[in-house]
Amino acid sequence: MTTPAPAVRPQSQSTVAVPTATPAPSGRLAVLSAAAMGALAIPLPILPDRIVTRLRGAVAHDTATRHGISLTTDARALLANVESEQNAGRAIARRAAEVIGFAILKRGLGPLSAITNVARALEVFAFGHLFDRYIMQVRRSGAVRIHAEEARKIRETIDRAFLHAFSPMLRPTPITLPDTVEDLRDEFTRWVDAAILTSASLPSYVERRLEAAFDEVVTHDG
Repeated sequence: MTTPAPAVRPQSQSTVAVPTATPAPSGRLAVLSAAAMGALAIPLPILPDRIVTRLRGAVAHDTATRHGISLTTDARALLANVESEQNAGRAIARRAAEVIGFAILKRGLGPLSAITNVARALEVFAFGHLFDRYIMQVRRSGAVRIHAEEARKIRETIDRAFLHAFSPMLRPTPITLPDTVEDLRDEFTRWVDAAILTSASLPSYVERRLEAAFDEVVTHDG
């Protein structure tokens, strides 16, 4: 009597491996943002924009691929371009301001033009941070590609959130501090420590304002 061969169950054809997010290398986004600030210090009116566009493109690619998502060429261009399609007028105004800033720089008033450089670098940081937040918390599509239409929506949301982050009406979630132990420091040491720790907490404060602004924009649109 022969023993029948065990039945082989066919593998499900609908099983799809869901990619998991890979953590970003520590400090990469901060370094790229600093590189953007350095590029803007180059005294040429066109080259800095090209460098920042390349940096934004690299950030977009890195963020998407860490989540197992690809960007089409058009989508990357929309996300990477220094100016969005909706802000063509602002691009002209900014270019004029940068030309004036270069003139000021030549006259020895460099600290004033540095404000523009910091703002542009902050835009790069905000873009990378909020693009990651969009994929993690907002994106509902299971598509493994981001096309131009979705990229346009992402860009508009991030740009609006960046501007909203400067609103005095914005109230980010405060950090809950643990109960303090007995403070044995003298008055001068307390002031010095407060200044040092406040400076060190600035990146976290910026992140919380960006996230709060982004969440409010998404909620309003939803």
